Amino acid sequence: MHDLKGKVVLVTGASSGIGRAAAQLLASRGAQVAIHYHANLRGAEEAAAAIRAEGGECSIFSADVSDREQVNRMVGEVLDQFGAIHVLVNNAGAGIHPSSFMELSEELWDRTYAVNVKSVLFCSQAVLRDMLLRKEGKIINISSGAARFGGAKGAVNTLTIGMAKEFADQGILVNAVAPGVIDTAWHEKFSTGERLQSFLPSVPLKRAGTPVDVAEMIAFLASDAANYITGEILNVSGGR
Repeated sequence: MHDLKGKVVLVTGASSGIGRAAAQLLASRGAQVAIHYHANLRGAEEAAAAIRAEGGECSIFSADVSDREQVNRMVGEVLDQFGAIHVLVNNAGAGIHPSSFMELSEELWDRTYAVNVKSVLFCSQAVLRDMLLRKEGKIINISSGAARFGGAKGAVNTLTIGMAKEFADQGILVNAVAPGVIDTAWHEKFSTGERLQSFLPSVPLKRAGTPVDVAEMIAFLASDAANYITGEILNVSGGR
């Protein structure tokens, strides 16, 4: 059990899936959680209700994380309410229908990079202003096991390593979590249950991961148990 009492954590994309699981788990460990959402207000409210039902503390904040002005405004609101941001979890990402290379449109390319990469840049820059003043903080980026052949998440990994090196001597740790095959609603919206099942033979543990499996790694990195870890891409993939 990793104690997060006294920590303020901002989780982007916390209205569903991995982000919601992370927000609820972090709150159960004692963190005050800022729940970010963009379009799914209902999901954010359900996450907040679940946290409060267990005695946790949280608030909901809205922003388009691909828009720098909205990000700066949201981070300012979080700081006004909680006084600090000790941990940022850059989880927000674009749910994109798969496309072949020759059919990939400029619009799809731009949207993919805006939500998956620009959001990491903008949110990290906004939060780092507070962290650098205190010489303390953690940034946890959510990457993907597909980053080896996926440009946007590959860029997230590159940002993670570069940020870790730049800010290590100022007390700020930056890591990424790379989920493998995780059973979330993404597969219902952008893929199929059959496609999910087709991946399982390649997973040594012979099952899909759950959002809580990934949230546990996030909670570990957010805790003092991970105070000597930075610049790492940590896979949660069942050995795949």
